[in-house]
Amino acid sequence: MFINELPDDCLLIIFGFLNDLDDLVECYKVCSKWSHLIAERTRKVKYLYPFDYVYYSTCFPIDGDCLSTLFPNLMVAEICDKFRVKVDDEDIVTLVKKINPLKGLIYERDNEDESIFQYCDQLEMVSVYCVKPYMEKNGVWIKQLKLCNYNLNSLAKVGHYFPNLERLCINVDIRLFSLGQNNYYNGPIFRKLKILEMCLASQMNENMCYGLQFINSCPNLQSAHIDSCSRNFFVNESKHLSLQDLVIEFTDYGHFGVYYEGLRRSLSNYPNLKHLALRCNDSLDDRQVGYLIRFLPNLVLFAVRGCQKVTQKAADYVQDYNNQHGRTIKFYFDGNYHEIKSDWPQLSKKWEKISQGFDFMKHCFLKGFEGLSTFLISNED
Repeated sequence: MFINELPDDCLLIIFGFLNDLDDLVECYKVCSKWSHLIAERTRKVKYLYPFDYVYYSTCFPIDGDCLSTLFPNLMVAEICDKFRVKVDDEDIVTLVKKINPLKGLIYERDNEDESIFQYCDQLEMVSVYCVKPYMEKNGVWIKQLKLCNYNLNSLAKVGHYFPNLERLCINVDIRLFSLGQNNYYNGPIFRKLKILEMCLASQMNENMCYGLQFINSCPNLQSAHIDSCSRNFFVNESKHLSLQDLVIEFTDYGHFGVYYEGLRRSLSNYPNLKHLALRCNDSLDDRQVGYLIRFLPNLVLFAVRGCQKVTQKAADYVQDYNNQHGRTIKFYFDGNYHEIKSDWPQLSKKWEKISQGFDFMKHCFLKGFEGLSTFLISNED
């Protein structure tokens, strides 16, 4: 029996195992029957990027004039350099123009092409190198924004273009950072922001992190992931009552010692904090762990990793504190960190470009900054 003599249902099952874009396009061209069946298979595809879902792992050029037909229901697409080699710019523009459901675009290039963005006027999720002028007129639609190379000063100038942001991710490249660019934030208030992720570089002689200061410009923020190489935090004495989840990771640049007092004063501003993770802080010790839990009356999860001075003594102190005050704080350090997986099975460490569910604890709490998902897709989508 020839393969083309198989029933359509059998061929659809076979085509369902094809995830490489090149293979799908080639099969689409075989005959009218295969074109119909491949289109039936691909119309269900929501995500298109190099290494997941329907992916493209090579730079070999393909005939891209059929892409808008194959992927009419695409929700998220990544237009990277590899894709620009595979597909002509004209076909890429046609693709984004014709796909009405397109909600997310990953286009992390220093010289983004305005011709693509001008046809995506209602994007809700955008991952780009930095904010360009052509994004400003459509910023009102954007709910998730990832900036691969930005700083707080620049954000203060353009923040008012994004009044409906619910998740913001900013990464400052230390190689491109210049002295004085990452200072005190004095810009628009992000009233709808729920999740904040920041990797903030610092010069060795400018040892102040303004990531927690920025949180005060997000009055309804619930979750934050801060990666800092500074040894001290700018402390804003006003209380922030919405923050419940906080991860602070100190990069290698911070290993010369983090000032505990600034950290303590900052954390005491979040009385409703429930979940706290501190990583790679060589200054944090057992005694300081004991002090911190006193300032956080609603804490239920405290995870310390890569902090060499935190030992079993801290875990014993937390347990004693729980017994004396009727608390149920779960404490983890290097000695028992493996237990977090069984105690909190809903928390994921899986690397994903796109994660299902707008859930910081599930998709972000256990991960390092580089492992964070580009987009969190709401379950209702």
